[in-house]
Amino acid sequence: MQYSRRRRRIVLILFFLAWLTALPPFGSAAERIFHRVGTDDPSTVDPHRVAVPGEQLIVFDLFMSLTTPDMAGKPTPGSAESWTVSADGKTYVFKLRPNLRWSDGRPLPAADWVWSFQRMLDPKTAYPLASRLFPIRNARAVASGQMPVTALGVSAIDARTLKIELENPTPYFTDIIMSAAMPAPRHVIEKFGSAWIRPENFVSNGAFVLAEWRPNGYVRLQRNPNFWGAARVQLDGVYHYPLGNPITQVRRFEAGELDFVMTVSPERAEELRKRNPKVVHVMRGYVNEVLVFNTRKGPTSDVRVRRALSMLIDREVIASNVIGVEGAGAWSFVAPGVPNYGAVARPDFAAWSAAQRRTEAAKLLSAAGYDPAKPLQMRLGFPSTELNRKVAVAIAAMWSQGGVKVEMQQKETKALVSEVGVGDFDAARFVWVASATDPYAYLERLLSVGTSVGINTSGYRNPAFDAKLEQAAREVDLTRRAAILREAEALVLADQPVAPIYFGVGRRLVAERVRGFKDNPRGVYLSWLLGVNP
Repeated sequence: MQYSRRRRRIVLILFFLAWLTALPPFGSAAERIFHRVGTDDPSTVDPHRVAVPGEQLIVFDLFMSLTTPDMAGKPTPGSAESWTVSADGKTYVFKLRPNLRWSDGRPLPAADWVWSFQRMLDPKTAYPLASRLFPIRNARAVASGQMPVTALGVSAIDARTLKIELENPTPYFTDIIMSAAMPAPRHVIEKFGSAWIRPENFVSNGAFVLAEWRPNGYVRLQRNPNFWGAARVQLDGVYHYPLGNPITQVRRFEAGELDFVMTVSPERAEELRKRNPKVVHVMRGYVNEVLVFNTRKGPTSDVRVRRALSMLIDREVIASNVIGVEGAGAWSFVAPGVPNYGAVARPDFAAWSAAQRRTEAAKLLSAAGYDPAKPLQMRLGFPSTELNRKVAVAIAAMWSQGGVKVEMQQKETKALVSEVGVGDFDAARFVWVASATDPYAYLERLLSVGTSVGINTSGYRNPAFDAKLEQAAREVDLTRRAAILREAEALVLADQPVAPIYFGVGRRLVAERVRGFKDNPRGVYLSWLLGVNP
């Protein structure tokens, strides 16, 4: 009897071991796992607190707004299956999908969207991207604390119908909300507070849900079976890695450990192109690489100093010698080719020769009180990547030729964003990604402090500029609207609170096993639209 029990126990153990061995480990070839790099270590995955593009890449995988980007970066139906727009362009009615649920299986009705929009605009939330939603009726007043959140022009007609009323016609509204208006789970937030974003508490509505978050290691997502389009999702999971070292990125990519690298330096891209041209994708984008000046305090609070520093930057030298793409130098805020605009505005000194700009810059610095005996001293902050360092070195060298003493400050993106947010900086390098492919979306970042809620990192304030944007927001005729926006852009280009440097050139690494990838000028690539071969 004892021998029989022992024998049965051994058989059961062997059977269990055989079954366990047959299971594929997470991330093995038997599972469809996508490994991507495109973010620093995120500080949050709360969709209403994200501040930098890298965090948004993760949020795009976890949440889905009423509209969502397709592989061309254009808005398509997302959590809403359809919508209608009133004749005056000021009322949008969205019809939610019939099977819309949170990842915990709970229904996601229109009332949850109303609460989410109110949370986005609530001053207590301090959503960095709140100003992108200012086209909504009373949004600006709500965000500034002048009106209660219940005054926001978002309401539920019934469980599947959401109405959004706008202040003025906004032809790109569906473009805005696909990246700036994700829902948040009220029932989870009210239960767990700020701890709701921990993997064990986390609930989302996108194609994936948060499974694991290892700081400085990776963010692991797994497929959400309650996503409305779960049958279309081709992946079982996604890893987002915060890899900043370009050598490590390329080495791991070539070793087959990474499927997608969002940004690679010109040198690394060229090396890889020689070995395998199929994996390197290069495309001009709509993003603007800029230098943000502190207009509230320090030397750059003087417009003469800002103009001089901008004049000393030779954009075309940076574009040709550092970026490796001639003609990418930027003099404007709005990128060329953006619809509904035409010719972009340019500062007066854009037409000058490099020698003339240096001469005029010297005069401005002298008028501001700086000379060889008392040189201008500047802190130049920039995110810690190889390309950012090279661009910063080039800018510092150009400033030094103009007699400026430069202190280089290489920082992690989160640290740089934090310092700029509290005004502890002189000049800082950033990527500007517009909320929509519309000129207004580029210029809204410079609305006066107090109205832009976190986007105006320079602290710039110009009532004349604000008035022009307000006028453009009310204009229905697109030609007249474009003319007004060009006048607004000319005002800020004269003041240079932010110096455009170059328009982004996207260099992506895409493994040959990836399916469904298509490049787009917005640089938005949602994981649920992609697949991988074993």
